Amino acid sequence: MKLKVIIALTLSTACSAFALKGGHSATTTAVGRTNNASANNQPPVAFVRPDRRSDSGVALRAAVAAAGDSNSNAMSARGGGGLGGLDIPLITYFGLWYLGNYYYNISNKLALKATGGAAGFPMTISALQLGIGSLYGIFLWLAPDARDKPKVTMDDIIKMLPVAFCYAGAHSASVFSFSAGSVSFGQIVKAAEPAFAAVLSQFVYKKKISKAKWLCLPIVIGGVIIASVNELDFAWAALISACLANCFAAVKGNENKKLMETEGLKDRIGSVGNQFCITSIMGFLLSIPFVMLREGSKLGSFVEALKTVPALRSNMIASALWFYGYNEISTMTLKKTNAVTQSVANTAKRVIVIIGVALVLGESLDFMKLLGCGIGIGGVFLYSIIDNLVKPKEVKEE
Repeated sequence: MKLKVIIALTLSTACSAFALKGGHSATTTAVGRTNNASANNQPPVAFVRPDRRSDSGVALRAAVAAAGDSNSNAMSARGGGGLGGLDIPLITYFGLWYLGNYYYNISNKLALKATGGAAGFPMTISALQLGIGSLYGIFLWLAPDARDKPKVTMDDIIKMLPVAFCYAGAHSASVFSFSAGSVSFGQIVKAAEPAFAAVLSQFVYKKKISKAKWLCLPIVIGGVIIASVNELDFAWAALISACLANCFAAVKGNENKKLMETEGLKDRIGSVGNQFCITSIMGFLLSIPFVMLREGSKLGSFVEALKTVPALRSNMIASALWFYGYNEISTMTLKKTNAVTQSVANTAKRVIVIIGVALVLGESLDFMKLLGCGIGIGGVFLYSIIDNLVKPKEVKEE
């Protein structure tokens, strides 16, 4: 069973690595074939009057170029030649993103349970998940024609440190939250990330948040509170860790925006996949001191458990690959969609993961928890689109 999980993710991430790289070339090839077909229909030069050959050639080339541009635009509008107007690659990305997130949460929880939950090795497991995922990213760099290597400088690496640190912090805090309480509860608390992002953006990064968005935050926070009322697996450690993960994620988002404003950095990184792999490698390296500080004294027990407990070994490897795969695919997916589509996608993802994982792991789903979940996630969705719904009135010039 575990082997099937690993093979499935390996295939899906490989597809994601090649799909975007091949999408443009496929469109270009199709347009090229159209141009060639048009060129083959040119009348023989022998039938063109000598004094008009030059003008006819110019006109013909212009017509062929116009036809090529028209075909290219038509294919772009359909999302790369999707069936019946559907963007099949984008739909596939959504499916793999949801599937990866779903299986990551299950395999991650099973790996944590195999070592005693919060009292076991959550920091070690979270760090190794980043490390194993990084190995897969490095493999794509080394494999022939899989992915071009980045050309970042040491200055670029230094500038990426804040993003990598926050990325590792958000992941470790999330894993600890899931080890201390139920996955569904941790996901509900993590849905409140916009509240943390709003506070940081307004008061730390001096980016103004609209009044409409501020008015949405009580809905989000209220939903989390309602969901916590009858939570059977409630633990302050789970709540605090999930909130800490939200803080790290909010800082990461703002720092990443600043980072990508660095001149020429996007060209040196080369792709979204490269950026994620570099961040994962740096996040893993930055996690090692914290692993040694918190769980270093009992790493021998972890190694022994890794040898003797198959559930730990298989689920940890599977969760690492699922985590790397779904994060990379989600980044690709969101870059191909607009803000409203992103909001709907994230909302649907959380609902699927919370309910699906709770059913599989046997976690409680009483009325109050579902009510709070619905209110909180609904508030997040409203927060994401409220500025599009309530646009400022335009001032008419006299």
